[in-house]
Amino acid sequence: MSKYLAIAALSFRQRLGEPAVLSGRVMFYALILLIYQRLWQAVLGSSSAGSALGDPALGQSPGGYVWYLAMTEWIMLAQPSVYLEIEADVRSGDVAHQLSRPVSYVGAKLAAACGEMALRWLVLGASGLLLGRWLGGAWPSPENLALALAVGLVASAVLLLSYVAIGLSSFWIHDCMPVYMIWQKLAFILGGLMLPLGIYPSWLRVVAEHTPFSALLYGPGQLLVGGDGGVALGLLVTLSAWGAVFLGVVLLIERRARRNVCLHGG
Repeated sequence: MSKYLAIAALSFRQRLGEPAVLSGRVMFYALILLIYQRLWQAVLGSSSAGSALGDPALGQSPGGYVWYLAMTEWIMLAQPSVYLEIEADVRSGDVAHQLSRPVSYVGAKLAAACGEMALRWLVLGASGLLLGRWLGGAWPSPENLALALAVGLVASAVLLLSYVAIGLSSFWIHDCMPVYMIWQKLAFILGGLMLPLGIYPSWLRVVAEHTPFSALLYGPGQLLVGGDGGVALGLLVTLSAWGAVFLGVVLLIERRARRNVCLHGG
């Protein structure tokens, strides 16, 4: 375990030396929140439109939607592009050398990604709190904030596992970007990244609730605005189940990929 902690710490320090990248991500975060804050002000400002489009779980205040979006975007923007790194290793053939090292290839990639993600959690989390207070108005309750952060961290870890699985698919399809784009768009729609699921048609909400995306994004976002320990516990159980599924997929793909590399002599 000390090896993986060292890899994570090294990745954290390396990314800390790239302030321009972090600043760009924070500015993008701020732009998204500002645009949607104006949008929700316009939509919810009209009584007829507000009653038709409002999410019962978030209420009719634009501030609630700002905080919701601050949470969902925090989870998504904190994700490193580990799938592209794995694809680059496969394309260059460097993965054959890394598989022979005394450290698990997937474990090393996950550790490095966790180190980078930890830095983004801190920077984007602090930025999100300031932006949410500025654009959303009143602070969420301390209980909701603590519960949403705890669930959001677990959701980020589960989402990271899915990204690793996408990257490992490049052992067979070589270009994992189409898989990532499909997964990302499903997360945007079925996870309620920018539009909460409460405004969706009932049939689409049912579909979304039977996918991992609802618990990954909508759940933490809704919890920040209004929820309790029971809701948080249910989300943690759901996320743990999906995390176990993604981890199993990652381990299965890694085993088959390792066998594929050995059969073809690297």
